[in-house]
Amino acid sequence: LKDTTMTDIQREANLSRLNSSSEYVELLDMYKDMHKISDGMFNGRSLLKFVDIIKAYLENNNCKSILDYGCGKGILYTDNYNVLTTEIDAPLHKYWNLDSYELFDPAHEEHSKLPAHKKDAVICTDVLEHVAENDLDWVVSEIFSYAKKIVFLNVACFEALKTLEDGRNAHISVFSPDAWLQFLADKSREFKHLKIYLFADTVGEDENGDRQFLTEGYRIDSYPRITSLKQEEKEC
Repeated sequence: LKDTTMTDIQREANLSRLNSSSEYVELLDMYKDMHKISDGMFNGRSLLKFVDIIKAYLENNNCKSILDYGCGKGILYTDNYNVLTTEIDAPLHKYWNLDSYELFDPAHEEHSKLPAHKKDAVICTDVLEHVAENDLDWVVSEIFSYAKKIVFLNVACFEALKTLEDGRNAHISVFSPDAWLQFLADKSREFKHLKIYLFADTVGEDENGDRQFLTEGYRIDSYPRITSLKQEEKEC
């Protein structure tokens, strides 16, 4: 486990999708195998808690097309969405009132091709913590490069319950919210037209000492400016 209070994310500029690290290839092969274990594995459930938040951001930024990057099996976009939730009354792209959407996940063959064109928004939840640190620079660049207006990111800042077949924790890139913010803000200088939302999941303790999951929201924009969404709400 990395020191999540001090460690910065190191940028490796020499890698790309066509020249990824050997670790990226190894991890991808493991996730391909895990996808085949069951229909419930990586089905897109982690997106559920952000459905209405994303809907508001899409509407506020007049986004009518999206790419879900790292979508898993993407069940919420199918007619079987109600297997996962009763909180929405239509497949996700209809619930969000989109004109078009595309799904991408290199570990799931059905969604393994990147789109030919940019979308108004790119959504990426429960993905970046599964990417090796050396590959984060090019993966985030790829995510940003497909967005015209906004990017919505969710990342876990703690170890997962799952382990990989080689014994490593499934969350192999664990950093503090601040480290993610600094990394993304630095990267956003190359994509000055974008508004970037980061929702970082952390683990703390409640007043009884029990484990408590928390989510902190931030917006990065204005070349770049970092705004705490909680602070923004208080000011309103």
